Amino acid sequence: MKSDSTVLPDVFRICFEHYNTAKNLPTGKIKNPNEILREFDFEIKKNPADAAELFKDMQLYLKLTPNTLTPNFQNQLFSGLNQYALAGDWLTSVTNTTMATFEVSPMGTLVEKKLIEHMNRLVGWENGDGTMATGGSNANMISLLVARNKMFPEIKKEGQLNKRLIIFVSEDAHYSFEKAANILGIGLDQVKKIKTNPNGEMEPSHLEEMARVSLSEGEYPFFVAATAGTTVLGSFDPIDRIHEISKKFNLWLHVDGAWGGSVLLSSRHRHHLKGIENVDSMTWDTHKMIGTGLMSSFFLTKHNGILRSSHNHGGEDYIFHESEIAEWDSGPSSLQCGRRSDALKVWLTWRSLGDLGIEIQIDNLFTMAIKAKEMILEYKELELMYEPSSLNICFRYRSVSDVNTLNKKIRHRLLEEGNFFINIATRKKETFFRLIIVHPDLNETHLYKLFSDIIRLGNKIKEETEFCMVKT
Repeated sequence: MKSDSTVLPDVFRICFEHYNTAKNLPTGKIKNPNEILREFDFEIKKNPADAAELFKDMQLYLKLTPNTLTPNFQNQLFSGLNQYALAGDWLTSVTNTTMATFEVSPMGTLVEKKLIEHMNRLVGWENGDGTMATGGSNANMISLLVARNKMFPEIKKEGQLNKRLIIFVSEDAHYSFEKAANILGIGLDQVKKIKTNPNGEMEPSHLEEMARVSLSEGEYPFFVAATAGTTVLGSFDPIDRIHEISKKFNLWLHVDGAWGGSVLLSSRHRHHLKGIENVDSMTWDTHKMIGTGLMSSFFLTKHNGILRSSHNHGGEDYIFHESEIAEWDSGPSSLQCGRRSDALKVWLTWRSLGDLGIEIQIDNLFTMAIKAKEMILEYKELELMYEPSSLNICFRYRSVSDVNTLNKKIRHRLLEEGNFFINIATRKKETFFRLIIVHPDLNETHLYKLFSDIIRLGNKIKEETEFCMVKT
């Protein structure tokens, strides 16, 4: 198919229109796979499609994709998209460079390096290291790999051999650590879960007990992950106390701050990360609280040069040449060769807001989270499940019977109506709504409508159930 000069202006027009209008639109009705397969033609045919047909596909793609730009999207730990992040994404795509070498991506390399330097200083590291990753899960995996190669350097060449390596995570930690243990050959059985208190925070005393037991059994405990903002409750583990234990047992201390790392910019809420300057490494997703767009994930560490020593091997024969700028190549420090310059969208967003603007944005989110909690407490039909630690508000519709099933049905009806997109979670056999306060434009009107819809649907489902019981 020949290039059609009219295609890109039209594509930018519909993207621009979508961005400008989506904020004030509903999330869209959820569809099952068969519905989408009937509506959209996914087949790649022998003959090329023409520009008009492809443009129609693009329009339909926008229509059939849930709207995450509206404050009514409260399903994940992100919502909305800063306009400078979108601009950065477009610039990254149109320049189409790879971050493997400085000579191919000089601007991308410097933007990422300077951004990571700024982030490291916020943590408290003046001479740290870091790289962007394809998500917080991969950043957590990098932490495990770097820690393993630091603690047991022979494994990089010889393999794991007979060492039974042990890692510790809280029972509320993200599942990515188990995935990483699988990928790296550590094994799922070697991921030891540390108990959490009723607020979802790791119990340091249990960590110390588990470390002692592991050593007594001839194992090799080497890594502990604290969580700064758990996925369900939004809880922050006590980093300073965990650090004391990690020193005692020579454990690499990583903080999964994919969700909560951005509170570093808030003088009012930074206390959640007390002791962060003492840890070995950290994961931080700026696409969450700051709104820099997917994916904007960072692995940061206070150990300068450790990424290159851990990951570097090969490529000197064709891509990583000896030169006066070789030290600027980011490929040897990355798990990838080809890699987008994702730092640009983060850098532009950060430049547009400044540290102060981000602090105001985060403080406003915490204020709105308090308001959401207060509103829930005012409704007799709703029940607050946990005292909020940060921006995760866990609540449910009250019921004297089969409350878990009822709340699942309410969510399904919400998604069918298409005005709100909100998730549920199950913890300790109780199912409830997990409201995420993260869109910078979320206000009391959005919350009032959400809670009203949940109550309306809950009442309706209860009436339907009671009617069926009477009828039978």
